[in-house]
Amino acid sequence: MRTRLLWRLLGALLLVIAIGIAISDMLVTHLAAQSFMQIMARYHIDPTPVEKGFLATVHHAMFISGGIAAAAATLLGWTLVRPLVGSIADMMVLSERIAEGDYGRRIEPRGPDELVRLAEGLNRMAAALERIEALRRDLVANIAHELRTPLSTLQGYLEALRDGVAPPSRATLASLHEEVLRLVRLVDALHQLSQFDAQVSRIDRAELDVRALARQAIGAYREQFDRRRLAVREACDPACPPVAADADLLGQALRNLLDNALRYAPPGANVTVRTTRVDGAVRIEVQNTGSEISTDDLPHIFERFYRGEKSRSRETGGAGIGLALVREIARAHGGTVGAMSARGMTSVWLTLPLG
Repeated sequence: MRTRLLWRLLGALLLVIAIGIAISDMLVTHLAAQSFMQIMARYHIDPTPVEKGFLATVHHAMFISGGIAAAAATLLGWTLVRPLVGSIADMMVLSERIAEGDYGRRIEPRGPDELVRLAEGLNRMAAALERIEALRRDLVANIAHELRTPLSTLQGYLEALRDGVAPPSRATLASLHEEVLRLVRLVDALHQLSQFDAQVSRIDRAELDVRALARQAIGAYREQFDRRRLAVREACDPACPPVAADADLLGQALRNLLDNALRYAPPGANVTVRTTRVDGAVRIEVQNTGSEISTDDLPHIFERFYRGEKSRSRETGGAGIGLALVREIARAHGGTVGAMSARGMTSVWLTLPLG
């Protein structure tokens, strides 16, 4: 590719020079012949013996000057065009590697600003695809893990019931029902993510009191927090105005935030649900004391299927879907999400615009 493109460019340059020399030669020859004939006629000299020598000299001068111009143009073109073609060839190789699924390759941006920006764009695209591929692999592993655990439990209980090893008690049925609900929640979360991706999730907006929503969510989760010895409380601003939002979706977002705190806050930690008004928006925030999120993981916690501290996540059963749904729900309402973790305090929130 490099040789073909380079020689094509140089060939095109030489062709332009050759055409220019040919045109110049014809014009100079024609004009010089006219001037020469006029001079010869003025002095009453027969031009025939001299004309051929004069034209031969003109042609010889044009040939020499054309050759020098072609050599200079070739040298200059080679010097200027070869690095550009080399940079284009590198980008071509990178694009081929990306098409083959090799996202780890990068190229050194060089050349004019346009080529540098193109190379940097290809490098960013390769990095993004590399990250997406890693998340895809994690997704397969995470979903397999999330499905395997409840399915293994169901299989074990059902085989025990079938073989008469365990009696069909209420406790056994309740455990089976809980595992089925776990599967349903996982499938529902995946389905809702796919709906947001396809932009078919409908937003039924209505005036909603976020303080009442927070109190309701805390009441629903209090027993689970008590079992894990977590102190949960409400800290809602009484001046916090209602928002136009989908109650079901916003309730799910808040439940996901509480699930996140419930999953990762250590026993004895304090969990606070806070609603405040900030810069023309309402912020719904869940804070918990205890271990902090690492600085490497913090920027990525809202990415779907991302799980920091993989071993701990597997123990607690997180699949990296809950906070991704929170982000999608916030975006669907025109809001944002955010998180901070420092000095033994972790806060995760979403904001909803007013008006």
